[in-house]
Amino acid sequence: MPTSFSNRLTQLSRNPVAQWAAVATVAGLILGVLGPFGSYLNTGLDKRIAYWVVSMLVGAALFGGTLRAVRRLAPGGGMKSLSLLAVALGLVSLLQAFLTRTAAFWLWPELHRFDLSPVLWYGQTLLIAGLMVAVVWALQRRAAARPVLSETESPAALPRDVLALQMEDHYVRVHTPTGAQLMLMPLHQAIAQLQVEGLRTHRSWWVARHAVRSIEGTPRAMRLHLTNGLTAPVARSAVVHLRQAGWLEHAGG
Repeated sequence: MPTSFSNRLTQLSRNPVAQWAAVATVAGLILGVLGPFGSYLNTGLDKRIAYWVVSMLVGAALFGGTLRAVRRLAPGGGMKSLSLLAVALGLVSLLQAFLTRTAAFWLWPELHRFDLSPVLWYGQTLLIAGLMVAVVWALQRRAAARPVLSETESPAALPRDVLALQMEDHYVRVHTPTGAQLMLMPLHQAIAQLQVEGLRTHRSWWVARHAVRSIEGTPRAMRLHLTNGLTAPVARSAVVHLRQAGWLEHAGG
């Protein structure tokens, strides 16, 4: 496969909207043909495929927005992120279950004759939500690990006055004294370009030493206040590295 075409595919795979739309469409087509959860009894293959594809696309919008919101609220991942995601998906699946149930009863009025449990319908919706999020999450992690470079490209150059780097999905938000910008590259690749002293304080953060205005909190919940007004988190595992580098000698709230 030509390199430029391969890179275009990789760039597309890094687009969250494209990922969700692709997964939803393929899943909808498969579910429409197979007719899971008894939907194979619903008349009209074309109507059943349309129902499943539209349902999955609506779910992609809901679940994709939920995943993005959780990543913003808990960018470091781990148990906190997973717990928040589980609760959020549980709530959003209530809306998805209501929408799909309403659509199904409208398309197939004969369903009113059957005692279809709303609780079971919700459970099936939650199962699909979990599978969709798991597939997209795996695709995003795989795409984030691959650089997108053509034969003549080199990694994008970072600004010279970097204060901090913040990982956001497949991008790095580069914080400088004048603002911030998103750049498409893995965090480790961005760190490798830097020529200033700094440390990776968190799974999704790197901070320049000269950017730290003050440090507050305990080793269990430490934060760095930067010169541009930003607050960066410090993972418990990173505290020892800050201490070894002398960052905590004059720490104060």
